[in-house]
Amino acid sequence: MNKTLPPILYVDDEEDNLVVFNSTFRRDYEVHLALSGKEGLEIMKKIPIQLIITDQRMPEMTGIQFLEKVIPEYPNCIRMILTGFSDIEAIIQAINTGRVYRYITKPWNKNELKINIDKGLETFKLKEQNRKLIEDLKEANMTLEQKVIERTHKIEFQNEEITASIQYASRIQKALLPPEKEFIKLLPSFFILSKPKDIVSGDYYWLAQKDDKIIVAVADCTGHGVPGAFMSILGLSFLNEIVNKTVIIRANEILNQLRGQIIKSLHQTGKKDEAKDGLEIALCVIDYDRKKLQYSGAFRPLLLIRKNVLKEYKGDSMPIGFYEYNDKSFSTTEVQYMEDDIIYLYSDGYIDQLGGNDRKTFKSENFKKLLTDIHKLPMQNQKKILEKKFEEWKGKNDQIDDIMILGIKM
Repeated sequence: MNKTLPPILYVDDEEDNLVVFNSTFRRDYEVHLALSGKEGLEIMKKIPIQLIITDQRMPEMTGIQFLEKVIPEYPNCIRMILTGFSDIEAIIQAINTGRVYRYITKPWNKNELKINIDKGLETFKLKEQNRKLIEDLKEANMTLEQKVIERTHKIEFQNEEITASIQYASRIQKALLPPEKEFIKLLPSFFILSKPKDIVSGDYYWLAQKDDKIIVAVADCTGHGVPGAFMSILGLSFLNEIVNKTVIIRANEILNQLRGQIIKSLHQTGKKDEAKDGLEIALCVIDYDRKKLQYSGAFRPLLLIRKNVLKEYKGDSMPIGFYEYNDKSFSTTEVQYMEDDIIYLYSDGYIDQLGGNDRKTFKSENFKKLLTDIHKLPMQNQKKILEKKFEEWKGKNDQIDDIMILGIKM
């Protein structure tokens, strides 16, 4: 076992959950597993555990009861708890009394759970550093207050530098996106709703003209924040390159080539331990002369509203990235559009947002109904209503993902 990895403990009375957790994170941490709180306490006596994740509902000893026993002996150990929504009140009380650092709702998401674990381990490191600092201060007859102030200033300075770098990256990302004047020129009636979760986004829109055709797309990259932004830059660059080199424009061929470029650039081979990075996308080729629309999608759909009736065109259930059947071509759907038809391309951030009294997702059917209700309004008015409805639904909840919606009136 790699001793340089931080030791963490996962406690769950279901053995299958232990197996899944271990297989997911064993390369990132020194994972120790326990089937009960009692077994977890025995491990704590032998291993200098830095962070604990425990299921709440366990027989004999609940997760909170287990953590209460840990605190006296291991006060600096970071404590996290897995719970369903029915246990939220108990968990909030545990947080307020200092027994739990953070709670994670089931089922957990690998990327978000890893972020929380890493933050918890960083907090543990800071606690250990502060503990040692206090001892050093006592020996050197120095005051703790001054040292904490110096350390806080250093962290604040580092945070300011990191934030400034990400903000600069955001400016670069925005510079790569098609300018609004191109949209006005090629798509006179449209709106773009973009709400990144962080400073930079993993969702992006794209627009190009090739001969007498307009190509437009909305993509949702793996992850969000900085990792998602890197993927978006790759996607934007490859799309521009593909369209510039392609003679005959076909929606599915663009996606086929984009998949090949992503796999090649990320050196994806399909091995079990490699990252499954990639993107989902909905792409349309608009032929104004023939009033035809080609659509191809990788998991992302196309919505079309005509005379108050919404129709959904679903894409292929395979990503832009390594896939078991990489030789399988994406499909193309051709639509003869009519004047005043409206199409919508979107990522899944809006419909997946938690909100309402029960903290449920907004859901696809509610999103479609909302679009149907407002589709006759001017495009910019639709955008404002979508923004307002999103904020009302989200309420005090955190935004959980990047959001991108592109509406076009034909």
